[in-house]
Amino acid sequence: MSNSANDLALTPAQPSVIDPIELRRCLGAFVTGVTVITALDDDGAPIGMTVNSFNSVSLDPPLIVWSVRTNATSFPVYSKAKRFVVNILSEEQVDVSNRFAKSGPDRFEGIPVTAGIDGLPLIDGCSAYLECSTEATYPGGDHLLFLGRVTRILGTSRKPLAFGAGKYMVVHPHAPNADLGSGNVATLNAVQLARPCLEELNRETDKTVGLGVWGNMGPTLIWWVEARQPLDVRLRCGMVLPLLGSATGKVFAAFSAPQLTARYLEAEIASVQHIVDAPFGNRIAVEEHLALVRERKLGFIDDAIMIDINELGVSAVSAPVFDASGSIVLALTMMGAASSFTQDDPAVARLSDAARRLSVRLGYRA
Repeated sequence: MSNSANDLALTPAQPSVIDPIELRRCLGAFVTGVTVITALDDDGAPIGMTVNSFNSVSLDPPLIVWSVRTNATSFPVYSKAKRFVVNILSEEQVDVSNRFAKSGPDRFEGIPVTAGIDGLPLIDGCSAYLECSTEATYPGGDHLLFLGRVTRILGTSRKPLAFGAGKYMVVHPHAPNADLGSGNVATLNAVQLARPCLEELNRETDKTVGLGVWGNMGPTLIWWVEARQPLDVRLRCGMVLPLLGSATGKVFAAFSAPQLTARYLEAEIASVQHIVDAPFGNRIAVEEHLALVRERKLGFIDDAIMIDINELGVSAVSAPVFDASGSIVLALTMMGAASSFTQDDPAVARLSDAARRLSVRLGYRA
């Protein structure tokens, strides 16, 4: 047994009173799919309810299970239903989930459906459908469990919607040791892993965050997510950034192979020769600054203004992401107004940690 300091300390089991709020929080760590269970009432009118208590039971016979609170307004109808449909929602159907999670009439108003077996409603646009007959029901505390026998399966190519920790999520494949190929060009696998990481970082910090790669013309911003209060910055995907005039560029300049960056650095140094007191007017000044970037594993730029991009000063910090070979493949960047965002902002530590964890998932070992 591991004695790591990160392991839970094991003590003899003691009876305890379970706090429902703490139990809900703990169960929220288990990410589930999202479904809407549909059925028909005695008059043939459709009913529907958002449910994430759905799970598989058996392949032979084909059985599934879900549950509903006994005090739910639609409980009497579901408890007598002989048939029901498990509509597995797709990632585009957050609005459908929210609609059927609330009580009230006319849940189906404006929702396109297709008639399934015995006329039961199949909500259009779902990831998959399981049409079921009720095999048995079982009491389970304040819920009733429904054991369903699958009678027909309908699948689509749409990605499923997920839910965990009180938030909707999107599903991406896990590729911890993906082969990223040679050179410093980020591949699709790395980008697929980075995008949900970027979304999470945005939710945690409420900062504008971006994803940079080394493109054909140098550091290139390929994705970004705005904070709730957007910056007055005209960001766009595919925007090529300077090596020394952007946080993303500095990270690539510091960690990329010299033969990849040399001509871009020389061009930028030459472009400021006519400017008195330019910060990067010679190669020595550039190398001293890049050494600091390597030491901190952070590129930074304060109160920057870029022509045709922003009129008000913006500060940015960028962290490198490495693959299994130790090569930089991505840069995670965080931006904020110069008046309120500094390198000491607590969100910067979250950025560094996100880049480190993403590197580990890509097979990097320091």
